[in-house]
Amino acid sequence: MTPAEPALHLAADNVAALDGASVSPIKASIGSRISGYRFDGETVSDDFRSAMRDLLHTRGLVVFEPGTVTAENFTKFAAFLGEFFHYAGPHTPRAPENPDATVISAGKDSHLRNHVWHADGGFREDAPAFTALFGKATPKDGGDTMYSNTAHVYESLDPLFARYLDSLQVIQSPDATGHITDRYLDPEEAAQARLRMPPFELPLVRTHPVSGRKWIAVNESYVCYIKGVSRVHSQNILGILFDAIKGPESSCRFEWTEGTMAVWDNRVVQHRAVKDYAGDAERLLYRCTMTA
Repeated sequence: MTPAEPALHLAADNVAALDGASVSPIKASIGSRISGYRFDGETVSDDFRSAMRDLLHTRGLVVFEPGTVTAENFTKFAAFLGEFFHYAGPHTPRAPENPDATVISAGKDSHLRNHVWHADGGFREDAPAFTALFGKATPKDGGDTMYSNTAHVYESLDPLFARYLDSLQVIQSPDATGHITDRYLDPEEAAQARLRMPPFELPLVRTHPVSGRKWIAVNESYVCYIKGVSRVHSQNILGILFDAIKGPESSCRFEWTEGTMAVWDNRVVQHRAVKDYAGDAERLLYRCTMTA
């Protein structure tokens, strides 16, 4: 199956189920836009459910125009992807009008590190499979989100290098770059957080359970080191991969406006916020995450 096939299927074959919605690619390597679809707040058809999963498994990221959903019902829309995967804390509280969503407000929380490339929940072994973000309030200028398709990154590597990466294991931790240290200023709370979220081992390259594509499973926020190699060796390999993930070939930039929504396969797609907006500007996003 080529990446274009699910989009064509969605646009041509399911147009009645989608009330005339249209689909267009963001880039060849990542992402699709859906326009003309309006969620009724109640149901998602089986045709739409199937087509959306096809898009997410092959394109990684799907974005929707303002008016598709609301702050109150976007979680009900996203729920067709799986069970809600709730993880909230003092820096990501529940949204006041939607208990299934958490609030991402960089302007109010200096400890957020959403400007570093990451996968949501990547500090735990059972990270969520899907993420949805809704633009509640957005800066007039700036505040975009970058997305990268790490399956495309893997497929762009020299085959010999890719096969070597297949053999490697990495150690990941929520405190790899100081998340726990910065967020839990009380030593006892920090100690409890480390007990709840210990370091864990996983393959550097993983295989998608549906598409069968391999992807790079490490990110700048949570990886500590590659197991079984020297520190210099580990740092150099990870540096090569991080540079590739940031590269324009596998990434795209999504411009937020109020009411827009982005949904992505959180296993394969990494993301980061761009802090290029005025210091007093409000950037308020609502997030929900789902299991497979």
